[in-house]
Amino acid sequence: MSKGIKLFDGLSDEQIKTILNSIPSRKYKKNHILIFEEDPIDQVYIIKSGALKIYRAYEDKEIILDFVRKHEVIGEVELFSKSPALSSVEVTEDAEIHHLSQADFIALIYKNKIILENIFRIHHQRFETLNKQIRNLTFYSVHTRVCRVLLDFIENNEKPNDLTIKNINQSTIASMIGVTRESVSKAFKDLQDEHILSLQPKTITVLDMDKLQAYANFD
Repeated sequence: MSKGIKLFDGLSDEQIKTILNSIPSRKYKKNHILIFEEDPIDQVYIIKSGALKIYRAYEDKEIILDFVRKHEVIGEVELFSKSPALSSVEVTEDAEIHHLSQADFIALIYKNKIILENIFRIHHQRFETLNKQIRNLTFYSVHTRVCRVLLDFIENNEKPNDLTIKNINQSTIASMIGVTRESVSKAFKDLQDEHILSLQPKTITVLDMDKLQAYANFD
């Protein structure tokens, strides 16, 4: 668990183990809503296992902002700004999550100043991701947006060289890139016809990574 937690970069394995052993965790089933938009936030969540979806509701539609997985942290932005939750968070794969109270989180930062540096670094990365999403929505075709989202999922796989995307359907991708499911379905058909993708129930497999990357950078 200690490897890969960006919040704890620069700390020794022993330090991280001690910290995590002191933080309680809870298990959640798929579809559990961990956070509702506009709810008060009084703790930080560190994902031990599983996956969660971050989304906002707009005009009876669900806009997916991101997926977070093992080792990632949520809630620290609202905790520092003392603002309510900026978005809702739903468990998409059975998860175990550490809960760190505001008081304990502040105490942890005072004891390990490098954590504050890591928070700034994490926020910068999120800002870059947001800018990337805005560019995708503004400048690129549906076909290119689909390819870029698929590449993001592949790059975020836990195992290197894992070319499969599990438990992500076309409706989810449509919500992420701001188009209809039918538009995504057409893009998927084109990618299948060119033997770039293979579709099975609950699994997308990339067959030709070079072509997918070329299409992602086409526009």
